[in-house]
Amino acid sequence: MFKFLKKKQHLGTVNNKEPLNIDGMTIVDAYYIENSQIEAYKTDRERYSDALIYVLKQYFTDVDRMFEGTDDGEAIVAFHNDEPVKCIYLNPEMIDQLRIYEQEMPLKQAILKICELENED
Repeated sequence: MFKFLKKKQHLGTVNNKEPLNIDGMTIVDAYYIENSQIEAYKTDRERYSDALIYVLKQYFTDVDRMFEGTDDGEAIVAFHNDEPVKCIYLNPEMIDQLRIYEQEMPLKQAILKICELENED
């Protein structure tokens, strides 16, 4: 399980926009991640991002990776007729949940469960 802190909760007092330096942690997107876990987190995050996009494109007309640089971090957003219908944030909790589900079932099934699409397959 990844150990992390949300960046916006740890902003410095100067302008409330400068992130604090936290020993042993580095900012990845909108989260501080323990230095020892950064490589695994980034690898899993990119892998799951690609997989989410691939699977969701089978169900929705358009799927995009969005919200880079925002307080909540990046997300995969699925659209139907130009309306957003699914938003899956690429945060440490979601990456951990996908890792757990993937140990129990194939990755596509894990994604369908996360996205609440499992009965539509």
